[in-house]
Amino acid sequence: MLNFKIGELYDPQFKSLSAVDREQNLEGICYEVKEESYTKPLTEEDLAERKTELAEVSINISELELEKKEISAKLRAKIKEPKIERARLLENIKHRSEHMKGKIFLIDEPETGMMYYFDKEGVCVHARPITPSEKQTKIRTLKSAGNE
Repeated sequence: MLNFKIGELYDPQFKSLSAVDREQNLEGICYEVKEESYTKPLTEEDLAERKTELAEVSINISELELEKKEISAKLRAKIKEPKIERARLLENIKHRSEHMKGKIFLIDEPETGMMYYFDKEGVCVHARPITPSEKQTKIRTLKSAGNE
């Protein structure tokens, strides 16, 4: 009567046989050949190989993740300016206006009591009531005389 333990060879002589010869011998003595999944116990040597493979794969993954971070940082930097531009354009469309910086020319209209703001192209961009200090023509005359 044969009694086998899990992880043990069918016959110690199998160690010296090639893989093809081993398979042919097993085929000759077996009851049936099936193709299916199974679990094979690992020897200490197999475990050492798997640990080495695991270390190599882990190092490779680590390098790839670092490369991914670098690429991702470059892409974030590339997309930053277009996103800012998109936000600016959306604001312009939303408010139907554009925020500008530059010279503004204030022109008063004493008859209507309004102060008008014109940009460098001569377009009125803002209007407001004249303040009490702006109504005093004497101060205005002195201001313009001081600028000459």
